Formats: sequence, C-alpha cells, structure tokens
Amino acid sequence: MVRISSILIASAILLSCAQIGSITGGPKDIVAPYIVTSQPLDGQLNVTTNLIEIEFNEFVVLQKASENIILLPSNVAYETKLVNKSLVLELKDTLSRNTTYSLYLNGAIKDLTEGNDTLIQLVFSTGNDLDSNRVMFEVNDAFTGEVNKNIVVGLFDSLRKKQPIYFSKTNDKGIAKIRAIADGIYYYSAFDDKNKNRIRDLSESQFASKIPIRIDSSFKDSLKLSLSFPRMLSNALDARFISPYILAVRKPHQRSFDSLSLGSYDISKLSKVSLSDDSIHYYLPEYFESLQVILDTLTKKVRNTEDLKELTLLTSPKRHVLLPSQCCLELVFNTFLDSMTMRQEAFRLFDSRDSSYQEITSNLSIDKNVLRFSKANYSCEKVIFQMDSGAVFGPNGIANDYIETIIECKLPENLGVLNIDVQTQVGPWYIELVQSGEVKALQTSLEQSEKVSFTSLLPGSYSIYIVEDRNDNGKWDAFDPLTFSFPEKRISYPRKVRVKANFEHDIEFVIQE
Repeated sequence: MVRISSILIASAILLSCAQIGSITGGPKDIVAPYIVTSQPLDGQLNVTTNLIEIEFNEFVVLQKASENIILLPSNVAYETKLVNKSLVLELKDTLSRNTTYSLYLNGAIKDLTEGNDTLIQLVFSTGNDLDSNRVMFEVNDAFTGEVNKNIVVGLFDSLRKKQPIYFSKTNDKGIAKIRAIADGIYYYSAFDDKNKNRIRDLSESQFASKIPIRIDSSFKDSLKLSLSFPRMLSNALDARFISPYILAVRKPHQRSFDSLSLGSYDISKLSKVSLSDDSIHYYLPEYFESLQVILDTLTKKVRNTEDLKELTLLTSPKRHVLLPSQCCLELVFNTFLDSMTMRQEAFRLFDSRDSSYQEITSNLSIDKNVLRFSKANYSCEKVIFQMDSGAVFGPNGIANDYIETIIECKLPENLGVLNIDVQTQVGPWYIELVQSGEVKALQTSLEQSEKVSFTSLLPGSYSIYIVEDRNDNGKWDAFDPLTFSFPEKRISYPRKVRVKANFEHDIEFVIQE
C-alpha cells in the first residue's frame, strides 16, 4: 500500500461584526433605499425638536411601522407618516435632556419595486456629548463554522430583559457593529430573529452569555459568537408519525422514557428501537388516527395524516456499498414487517455483466421494519438485488411493490487508510469524517494529543472535524438556554483530504487555541 503524508495547522475559532449606519447606495436593483439627508443629522448634538424627518434616495413603502421603527430610549411616543420620499416622526413627548437617542429602522423601509430593505440607525443627542462606545461581533454557525448574515446582535442591561436596548445585524461576512453605546455593564446575545420581535425565542438559532461585559472608551474587543438551535428544554416534548405505523418520540435530555405513555394504550406491547438517549421509534400494530403522548407532566397529541396502501422503503438509495466488515444489506420499511414469503425467485441477484441470476434461498431475515440479507455464500461484487412485489407483508395484509437496488461488495484493495496525528490540549474530544454532509466514520472518548487511524475507507474526499466533547457523550451538544452553556466547539481540518484506493495517507492535525 502506497503511503502519502501531509501537515496542516487548524485554528480553533468559536465565536463575529455588523455595521449599522446610513446606507451608502449602489445599484438600485439590489441595494436598499438609503438616507439622502435627515433632521436631525446622524451624530448631531444639542437636538431640540418634536419632529424627525428622514429623506431617502427613492420612493419607499412603510412596513409595519409600529413593530419595525424603534426609538431608544423608549420614553417618547410618536406617530409616523410618509411624505413623498421622506419618513416623518411626530414626537408626542419631549426628548429627555442630555440623552443619546438611537432611531432604528429594522426592515421598516422598502423600495417600491425590488422590495429591498435593511437595518438603518440614526443617532443624535440632546446634550453636548454623544455616547460613542462601539462593540464589534463576529457571528458564525456553531456546527458548520459558516458565517451567519442578518443575525440580530443585542446588548441588555439585565438577563431578565427580553428585548435589547442596543442592537445591530450581521452583514454578509457575519460582522456586526453596535454603536452609540453609553458606558455601562451589559449582557449580550445573538439570534436569528425571523419574526422580527427582537426577542430570543427558543425556536430560533441563538447564543447568549450570562457573563456581562463592561463597555467604555477602553473596550476594544471583538466578540466571537457561535449560534446553534438550543438543546431541547425540560418543558419540550417532540412526537410525530414518520409513517402511519411508526411513531417517533424525542424527549428533553433531563427526562426519562420510563414514565412515557400513549394514553390508555399499553405501551409495553409495542416494539421499539432506541436511536439515542433522547429518541425512540415505536412500531404500532394497528392504525391510530391520533395518539396522546404523555411524559410526566408533558403531553402532546399527535395526528396521523394518512393510512398505508403498500409497504415502501423509508429511504430508497439506488446503491448500497458493503465494506469487508459489513455482513448485510438492510432495507428499512415504513412499517414493521409481519412475514416474508420464500416462494421461488421472490428474491434474487442479477449480474448485468453476464446477465446471470442467483436465486436467494437463505440468509434473509426480518426484524421489526428491517429486511436483512447476508452476503455470506453469495457472489455480490456488483449485482442488483431484486425483490418481487408481495414478498413481505405488514399490518392488515399490506405488501411491498417491486424493489431493486445495487449491491457493491468492496475488497480491501478497493479501500484506503487515513492516519491522523492529532495534536491538541482539548479533552475529551471525538473525531469524525464527513462526506456530503454525512458522518462516514467516528471515534470517540479521546484525550488531548492522540494518533487516530481510519481503515477501510471508500475512495473520495473527506472533511475532518475534531469536536470538543465536554460531557464525553460522543455527540455534539448545542447551546443550552437554561444553563447558558456554550455549544461545543467543532474544529475543522483546513482542507478536505482525498483518500485513494490501496493508499495509506498520513496527516498531522495541529489545533492551536
């Protein structure tokens, strides 16, 4: 076997900056309206007025003014109207003395034709000074590492506050900048504010810190934030039919399945498969229009949308590749299997190279909703597995339609080896090889610097990730909004590694904190 070696160094980057300001223009078909002039001007001091007027470069429409126009501090009532190309705010109260105000247009202004919008901030002061502190943020996706754009980043004066007192949005580079901040101590968060309520909802990708920062003229840091959808909370229960006869249940990580029930139905009679500590599939012997899922004090009613007419595969890949260590082809159906026929030629292997058939008379078995075929004693270097209609049966006598899929049994010389010398102080951690978004190989419970070897790899390009596994549970944990624990770090090797057949590849993965 030929050996190939290479060395690359990766940096562990966890947590990014969006700029607010007057829009500076650009091609009309892709750029949002921008401010031509305003009264008061952006940054103006000693403002005394009961009218704010902003003129745009083009005719605009107003979008949900009561929700998307925000004047902070929020101690002044106002009415809004459009006059030609200008937005006018008539103030109903007197502005406070010696106070810096920020007027946010949070997607409130769109152009008439293309509908482009943006976040605009206009800042002015009623005193001799303007709050001038700034904070930069860099925001990315905690799982993929990709930058996140249009993410709201906010500063709060209390953890109890739902809406920020200062905020911004990230640009296309995942960068946000909050400006005109008064000296003080602040908490910060970032969230994908789909409903534009400026609240960090549990259904949104997010990050928040319970450790405050002091912001003044000496604050120069750029804060790096990694967003993820939060871990399932103790008051959340997820249940759904993935087929009319398979019920998937996912519980909060603090709860136990021991107390789970399905209304008055005896759950102990059901076959089940545990997919993880938090997820189970239940196989139902009959059709239910709905089921009441109960876990301690949590309940969820789940409705079935349609009954089954025939057995089908949950996923229908055109090709199954079996490695030397894999014994069997597994076909996963949309319900449990009651029985299987062994009539002549109901199952067979077809070799297109010489148009020959092998009848399968043994090595077939069923387990819940899985049909398993063992390749032992059968020639299947590259053959088509064929299965006649009516070969297997499920509830109420439903049967399968004709099924075929390619089987490729790989030999050791068709595969490659990847040796990774990991140098890190992270621990515990695990390592995974990813191809086309799917984890192809995984090794867990590793500590600091170790050498890891992956054998029997299919030729192709792989992405490599080291995952900080703080609780050593062998899986990536997202942000927890109850404890404010950060998402676990995912550190990617700087480039994809190409594995060749009958080659042994050596690489060095150095992680610099």
